[in-house]
Amino acid sequence: MARLDKAPRLTLINGEPHLVWGDEVIKVPRLKHGALFLMSGYIGSQLFGCEYKLHLDYSRGRIITRPVIHGMLEHSRQLGVDEEGIGMEPGWNSVLINRGEEGVYFFNEKMKNWIGYADFNKPYVQEVSLVMVRNNVPILGLPDLVINSDGKPYFILELKTTNKPRNLRVLRRQEEFQAISYFHMMRYLNLNPVGVGVLKVLRNGGFRLLNNVDSVIKGVENRRGGDVVKLSSDAVLHVINPGDYEDFIKNVDRAIEYWLGSRNPVPNPNAGLCRVCEHRGICPFARY
Repeated sequence: MARLDKAPRLTLINGEPHLVWGDEVIKVPRLKHGALFLMSGYIGSQLFGCEYKLHLDYSRGRIITRPVIHGMLEHSRQLGVDEEGIGMEPGWNSVLINRGEEGVYFFNEKMKNWIGYADFNKPYVQEVSLVMVRNNVPILGLPDLVINSDGKPYFILELKTTNKPRNLRVLRRQEEFQAISYFHMMRYLNLNPVGVGVLKVLRNGGFRLLNNVDSVIKGVENRRGGDVVKLSSDAVLHVINPGDYEDFIKNVDRAIEYWLGSRNPVPNPNAGLCRVCEHRGICPFARY
């Protein structure tokens, strides 16, 4: 598998999803909620946030709040993407990103920016697409920035935004796992980045990521006394130890068990998560 010269594609054959990757055709197993593939970011939220919330997101839909939209706008601003392309309004939304014809279209559109097509001679590449296959289940990863050195990928950067300065130094386990997944997915594709990190940026602040890529590299190489590096009053870099591939795969397999229907969703009730969950009024496990 793990070919770089050909981007994988999803197709429906007699109504059933298949992943076509080079000469190989893989029938995707039936997944919960009609999903065709998994998102690596969802796996982090599933395992280290609350899996039952994800279950309800798919069963009932989810609320897109104004803070979520503001975060997406800041994300786009940091990466120099057209903000008008977000096209979301606050309120209830179905989760369709990886289901049905919309899921096929979304996946294949992302393959236009396949990592195998990236020019690593550039200082960085943005929002490239990664794919790995586990138990015939495609997993899609979309790292925000890959910083290059000597014609090779050097450091993977995941961008997170916040409207509270005190949260710049807070790294949630699901955010950490999302970044770790990109590191191991690139290794799966026979690419060998040196490191990975999460950049926390204050919304509407003065920091601009694309103007400070050199600062990120210097922060990685010159950090002392820990893996949290203050780049400015508006930006903090968290350098992550990606751990062993085997540990990563154990977590992936655990997540896939839910999607294959091998086990029920596991709730993680706690006051912090439940208080901000849109499903708290109907969730039998809510604690707030």
